[in-house]
Amino acid sequence: MLLSYRGTLCDAATLLSDRMRFRWIAAAGILVSAAQIICAADPGLVSLAMPDARIMAGIDVEQTRRSPFGQYVMSEIAEREPGLQLLIDATGFDPLHDLREILLASPGQAGSRSGVILARGTFDVARITGAVLSQGQTAGTYKGVEILSSKTGKDSLAFLDGTLAIAGDDADVRAAIDRRSASSGIGADLAAQVNQLSTTEDAWFVTLVPPAQLQNFGATLSKVQQANGGVKFGTSVVLTAQTVSQTDKDATALAETLKMLANVAQISSPKGWVASTAGLLQNLSVAAAGQTTTVSLSVPEQQVEQIIKASQSNGHHRLAAAPAQPANPPLLP
Repeated sequence: MLLSYRGTLCDAATLLSDRMRFRWIAAAGILVSAAQIICAADPGLVSLAMPDARIMAGIDVEQTRRSPFGQYVMSEIAEREPGLQLLIDATGFDPLHDLREILLASPGQAGSRSGVILARGTFDVARITGAVLSQGQTAGTYKGVEILSSKTGKDSLAFLDGTLAIAGDDADVRAAIDRRSASSGIGADLAAQVNQLSTTEDAWFVTLVPPAQLQNFGATLSKVQQANGGVKFGTSVVLTAQTVSQTDKDATALAETLKMLANVAQISSPKGWVASTAGLLQNLSVAAAGQTTTVSLSVPEQQVEQIIKASQSNGHHRLAAAPAQPANPPLLP
């Protein structure tokens, strides 16, 4: 399938295989870095989120390019993903250099696929549109904005201008277009957390929906009512997360469970790069105060790179006997 608007966080028209899109999602989560200029989430993107949003996440991709770790990850992607050049040649869009910020928003309703991906960057709209249409996708106009739709008509992509893209369920994309002239915004409780996290973290998330309503995490997170977290890159990679449980007792129980799991991971005698990863847990800090459980982990940036390289090497050994993949995967399956 040429376009899977939900399957990628970063580009207008992926033109990549399902395997490639999965890697882009993982890479987008890593491609963040320490900011030299601290700023909150792009208000133009936030204003397009649905008023009933209860889950939001964001990545300031532009700051990535200022980080040695970000440069490392981007060079890895450029070297290991032949489909990247295919995307650039077809659309003129290079996600490693043309993206500035990504924001995801969803009402967080169980069983619903509602949500939008909002991206700020530089987009050659005419060229992207031509590439999409040449692959059999369809286009229409809504309130003066051209909307590109998948063959099923369920997913859509729209460009409000050459710097702002909206992707997601067709109804959600159209609703976001409606909000260009609307005065409504996200709820005050969510807005406060978004402003704080996007100012202090390089990549972040917040959910005001109990995680157990979205995914079965077992008993460990069953009492959690909301959560947030972020990552900041510098000389060390610092991961932080906070959860709010139903009661003080639940928060304390969660903290104790996490400590126990960390201890088990460290003494289970893992091998190879898994052992290096488990060893990092000795830097894990877990504490409970009232209904809040706070988790933090600080890892030297160079050590993170070493673990990534080791895991890639391990993966190459496992795939050595697998059939070779074509150097240039077809645009359509």
